[in-house]
Amino acid sequence: MGKRQVERIRRTKRVVFLISLVVVVGIFSGCLSVAEKGSLEGEVWGENGPLGGAVVEGGGATAITNEEGKFLIEGLPSGEHYFFFSCPGYTGRVIKAQVKPREVEKINQEGRVYLVPEDEESLRDYILELYNLGFYERALSQADLFLANYPQGSSLPQVLFVKGASFYYLGDFQNAISFLSTVVDSYPDSEFSDDAQYLLAKSFGEGIKDYQRAIAEYQKLINNYPRSDLLGVAYYEIGDCYYILGSYHEAYLSYQQSQPYGGEIGRTALYSSAHCLYKLESYAPAAVLFSQYVERYPNTDISDDAQYFAGASWYKAEDYNQALVAFQNCVNNYPQGTWYNGILIAPAALLNQGLCLEKLGRYQEAYSIYVRIIREYPGAKWADGSSLIKNVQFRIEWLENNVL
Repeated sequence: MGKRQVERIRRTKRVVFLISLVVVVGIFSGCLSVAEKGSLEGEVWGENGPLGGAVVEGGGATAITNEEGKFLIEGLPSGEHYFFFSCPGYTGRVIKAQVKPREVEKINQEGRVYLVPEDEESLRDYILELYNLGFYERALSQADLFLANYPQGSSLPQVLFVKGASFYYLGDFQNAISFLSTVVDSYPDSEFSDDAQYLLAKSFGEGIKDYQRAIAEYQKLINNYPRSDLLGVAYYEIGDCYYILGSYHEAYLSYQQSQPYGGEIGRTALYSSAHCLYKLESYAPAAVLFSQYVERYPNTDISDDAQYFAGASWYKAEDYNQALVAFQNCVNNYPQGTWYNGILIAPAALLNQGLCLEKLGRYQEAYSIYVRIIREYPGAKWADGSSLIKNVQFRIEWLENNVL
């Protein structure tokens, strides 16, 4: 989120700029065999013809065009690669090209890449393209060039946003906060101001773990940009911050506010709301929400978790019949379901099913389930990695010594 696609505006002006031939410098990477290498060739042109001295980078190699604007890069790993073109006085370009093993491919169908003389508009578009493609370090470099050449340019808010957002995605949260704050404070009506406010809040929260400040920044987004398409996620992120702080009631209210926005946010807000109720020991309402989640979204990556917690919530609510059904559904419908760390959920669901049966006085059935766990899941663990089998063995011994 926070990234918007901007259509690239391209021009084809030509200027003569000839420099003597410089050899290709190949920087090979990986451990691919010679048979898996390929080559790429092409030309770089300006407004009036070929550009000598243009730099071509990509696939772990660098080349510089000769006086005829031609380049050849050999020893490239096969597959798709992005190639970056630059030349002093011109706006750069990025092109994705296919390298085939043991073949010399053209950079594009025409075999020619055109660079336009640098101006504010073309440089801005190139910066946005690099950002949208995820080349954040290159976007930062080009943004610095923009700020040096066009310090009062009309595109300054967009470029400052790209700098702040790029710092965020590179994990440099202090610099992200600095540049994003500038966008929000100095250009509150710009195209990217709500995106900047959102990433500013995330920089405080997920970045430097100042969750109270993050909540305040998300609230600014809600208050100052009521038409933003980021409102739903802002409410959800506020919920996450409160949840981390242990303020489960406030978290629940925020998740509830995000649900009407629907989509992915609405889905995950339903699951998170259920967890808040569980933490608040409102077990029966939590069980209802977990069950609603499974009913609405039976095939997501957390449907198995929700089904398990529906059972756990009913158990905590001392409704053992409903808990028994919920745990059985977990085993039947999600036999290969796992926790976030890959540990199987089914053994824990079976153990809890046995506990429900004990509560209902159905001891022999519980005993049979415990034996089944030992037989089918001899190395079973709880979600935290501790041994579940020890608990099963304890229940078996207790039943043998006291009931059966």
